[in-house]
Amino acid sequence: MADALKPPLQSTVRPSDREPGQHDLEKVRAWHEERLQRKLRGEYESQQLHLAKLVNDTLDCPLRIASVKVHGATHTSEAFLDWLIRPHLTSSQPEHATNAQPTLHSVLQTTRAVSQSLSETDLFRTVSARIERCPEGAPGDVDLNFTVTERGRFFVKTATEIGNCEGTASITARLTNILGRADTLTFNSSVGTKTKRAFDASFSLPVSPSLATTAFLSLVGADRELGVQGGSGREERVAIKAGLRHGDGGLEGGVNELTAEALWRSIGNLAPVAGLGIRQSAGPALKAALAHRWTIDTLNDHIMPSKGVLMRIANELAVTKRILPSPFPGYPTPSLWSTSSLGNDGDMGEASTAFWKLEAEAKRGWALTSGSALSLDARTGLLRVLAGNSDTLHWSDRFQLGGPLSVRGFSADGMGPREGTTSLGGTIYYALGLSLLSNVPTRPTWPIKLHSWVNVGRLQDHGQDVHTLLTRPSVSAGIGLVYRVDPIRVEANVALPLVAARGEGLRRGIQVGIGLEML
Repeated sequence: MADALKPPLQSTVRPSDREPGQHDLEKVRAWHEERLQRKLRGEYESQQLHLAKLVNDTLDCPLRIASVKVHGATHTSEAFLDWLIRPHLTSSQPEHATNAQPTLHSVLQTTRAVSQSLSETDLFRTVSARIERCPEGAPGDVDLNFTVTERGRFFVKTATEIGNCEGTASITARLTNILGRADTLTFNSSVGTKTKRAFDASFSLPVSPSLATTAFLSLVGADRELGVQGGSGREERVAIKAGLRHGDGGLEGGVNELTAEALWRSIGNLAPVAGLGIRQSAGPALKAALAHRWTIDTLNDHIMPSKGVLMRIANELAVTKRILPSPFPGYPTPSLWSTSSLGNDGDMGEASTAFWKLEAEAKRGWALTSGSALSLDARTGLLRVLAGNSDTLHWSDRFQLGGPLSVRGFSADGMGPREGTTSLGGTIYYALGLSLLSNVPTRPTWPIKLHSWVNVGRLQDHGQDVHTLLTRPSVSAGIGLVYRVDPIRVEANVALPLVAARGEGLRRGIQVGIGLEML
């Protein structure tokens, strides 16, 4: 047979798996590298399957957690870590079998739960876990070793904001884990053209091992101009708040926040043409309030929502009392709120007033087409006097409506009852906003979005005709642009008031607004 074969002979070698010809060395090298990578991936996947099978076959193997150690948490209290981790160890027994032997399955579940709790503190950049044999324990004892990398504890940010004829500059400083218990101290200070000065200092820390409940204490102050709608006056206020916050904002219960507040405030520097309604609230006053706020928020995007809902209900019980004369030096002189400037016998506003205040909001978003979303926002509020005279309600406690953050096409606080150029506010209101946001054609990644909207709303006193409230709303519509600087929303709209009550302040043409939440 061999003698019958005579050269030249044709090669019988066939390329396997699309092997390139030997004449192109670069393609041959790339082919061999790809083949090696496929082999390594196959070995890795095979090892994964083998490991998964091994774990599944040994899930019922008796194991007991002897100790839990956290390495790298240099600024976190050991007592806090013990408080955080211990509930997971006491609940690691299998369900419905309190006397059962702990197994590998329960150890893995406990490891996952502890890792999640450490991550939710937001103190650590990375969290990794290892299950190791306990060298000094009995057979079946294991140690859980967690290695963490702590985040930075200090944060400082400065910002400037311009919108609706107002500019502000602010600085925010945050210190975390001061006490080693996932606590946070935040300070914010700002200066601006309308809000002359403002500050907010707050301290918070978790009070439950699940981290679902947080206690907070804050000190807040502001000095702001009230504008023409507020009698061209100025209000200064300082408040101290303490409360509890529970929940995560999801559909399972939402977020509940209970707050107690003590507030000092003073209105002064009123213009001679300021209405009697705001003069009635001039001068220093005290307020004590107990408030509850419930929120569910599943919106996928707060600027351009395409799915999800937002629901919010706030209740407040408060008692207010005016102080005469002012014991604080450096504030407007008593002549600004004296009997001569108030125009009555001097008893106006001095009595205590107790009231209940309710506000509710619901928002829903829908995706229409690729790059466009429709959202509907509804807000309402009701204020009822429980003790005292409704005429003694403080001007700042009454509802105000109108402006780029609520009903567009109207001046800020320009809707509702008025006295000359001064807004009196109201005790009942509603506002509806329908907005359509869409991408700029051929530029879907731009932060600028096209905006068209219709706003409806009305503000009045509770004693007025309810039929008028529902059947004679003020209406505005417009188009514009939205620039998103998450989480801030900047709008530039061309507004057209369509229906307005007599005396309401209109804002035709271009209206600019900036804020976190808009109608």
